[in-house]
Parts: sequence; C-alpha cells; structure tokens
Amino acid sequence: MENNLFKSRSIYGCVKAAFNLMNLNILKIFKKTWMPAIALAVIFTLYILGCKNVMFANLCGQKLSYWILLAFVLIVICETLAESWLMSRTYTLLNTNSFKNNLRRSLSVTLLKLFVAIVIFTIAFFCGGTAIAILVSKHLCSPDKAVSISMIIEFAIITIGFMFTLPFIFSTTKYIMEKNTEVINIFSKDYHTGIKHLGFILIGQIITTLCYILIMLVIALPLMIIFHAYLTNQMGIMNGDSDGTPSYFIFLMVSVSLLTTFLYTYIFVYFYIFSYYIYGAITQQEKEKADIKMKIDKYE
Repeated sequence: MENNLFKSRSIYGCVKAAFNLMNLNILKIFKKTWMPAIALAVIFTLYILGCKNVMFANLCGQKLSYWILLAFVLIVICETLAESWLMSRTYTLLNTNSFKNNLRRSLSVTLLKLFVAIVIFTIAFFCGGTAIAILVSKHLCSPDKAVSISMIIEFAIITIGFMFTLPFIFSTTKYIMEKNTEVINIFSKDYHTGIKHLGFILIGQIITTLCYILIMLVIALPLMIIFHAYLTNQMGIMNGDSDGTPSYFIFLMVSVSLLTTFLYTYIFVYFYIFSYYIYGAITQQEKEKADIKMKIDKYE
C-alpha cells in the first residue's frame, strides 16, 4: 500500500502518514482484518465479563476458585493468538511476505511482548512486596505509608521497564518486515539501533498514547456507563434493594462491549502502521548517516 516507506520523516510525519494510509485504505484493511478483530472483541468481552464476576464475588466476600485463574490464563493465550492473527493480517498489506511467514513472525513478537510484560510486572510486584515486608517488619513506617511507598516503587520499575521496551518497536517491526532478519537481531543489533533513536520513538509513543486515551474515552464511554450502572445495582441488591435493571441488561452490556472492543482493535491496527513508518524513518536515517560517514572516510 505504501511506495515511499523509506523516507526521513519526523514523528509528526510518521503519525500523519500512518493516519493517511489507514484512512485511504480503510476498506481494504477492514476486509483483511475483520475476522481477527471480531475474535479479539469476543475475547476482550469475555475478559470484561470475567472481571465483572470477580468484582461481584469480592463485594460479596466470596473466595475465588482456581478455575477462574485458569479461565483468565486461557483468555490470555487466546488473546495472544488473536493478536498475532490481527498483526499478521495487517503486515500482509504492508510487505510482500506470505501470510504464513507474517503469522509465524507475528506470533514470535506477541509472545516476546507477553514474556517481557510478565517479567517487568513480576519484578515490580516482587520489589513492592519486599519493600512492604521490610518497612513494616522493621517498624520504619506505618503499614499505610509502606503500601504507598511500595506503589511508588512499582510504578518506577514499570516506567523503567516501559522505557526498556521502546527499542523493540523498531527491532520487532524490522523482524516482521524483512525475511532475512533473525530473531536474535530483535535483542542485539536492531535493538541497539532502536536505543540510538530512543527519543524519537518515545515522543512518538507519547503522542500516540495521548491520542489513544482520547479516542478510548469517547468509544468506551457507553460501556463505562453501563458497567457503573451494573455495579451500583449489585451494591443496591446487597443492601436489600430490588433489582432495578431490565431483563435485557446483560445482553445490552455484552452487545456494547463487543462493539466497543471491536472498534478498539483498530487502534492496534493503527499502531502497527505507525510502527511501520517508524521503522522506515529510522532505517532511512541510518542509511543517510552511513552514506555521510562513507563520504567522509573517502575524502580522508
């Protein structure tokens, strides 16, 4: 779809190019991605319904069984597969590789993201829990203050971890785009290239994240209203009030959730296209630097 990928664009240029490409080819993108988008919408809706049941169980003081934990693990596995499907469908429009090749590489990238996220959150919560244990056991502060300090530590570690993952935007995109790129390059040569352009990628992430938040607030507003109504109604029932919701309320919640999460998946698609332009811009910048260095060396 793009004939001018390798161009030294600014962050604004990458954001604009990704938007224009998606806007001009929305029907083509939709035809390729509607099936994995529906799969992701169903999975996200199951996750939302699961969270609803967990919150209700906590309000009632009920213990959660291991089956609920197993269900959430299965949802994560299905989400990983569906996201890989969506990613590969999108990149099939952006490169000349086969769908099978894109799917295999997309699955590797999604599993890598999942693994890195688990490692970062595990380290953060472990350090936070350890901080609480040390502060409380040695009577250095009150339990409430220890929890606050723990949350600060966890937030700091997650933020540092987020910065650590930014160069992967370039290295993983290059891995999917170029057939001859090996998995090891994600962590080595291409990751190092991503580090050199960390500021460029960070600014792009900040801009796109702010846009995501604004869009999601608009898209998810009906679902948030319905979810809040459900929780308020359940708390009222616990206090002895009658059920104030209509008989079709759960059907309405599921329908709105499916529509909301279906639209949400196209934020993923935009991010893949944006990463595609980030890859093209950085590759071109590296090429220009290499050409300048070659000319300098030649004259010397």
